[in-house]
Amino acid sequence: MSGVNWTLAAAQSLNLLVLVGWIVLVIAAFVRLRRCKMDQAARALWVLIIVLIPVVGALAFFIVKPGNRCPEGE
Repeated sequence: MSGVNWTLAAAQSLNLLVLVGWIVLVIAAFVRLRRCKMDQAARALWVLIIVLIPVVGALAFFIVKPGNRCPEGE
């Protein structure tokens, strides 16, 4: 009964991949949010949405493109 449980190792690897992907997505959203021209209240609301709603909050930021005032290709 010794050895590596490959199913568990694969599941843990997938969990780590999802976590790293989420962190990268959040950092990218924060970088883009920093470049957006908007008032502080709206910026604070977007920070809360990005942080409190994992994955969906950051994806929503990129989909909504708040006010279309964010630079695209930088």
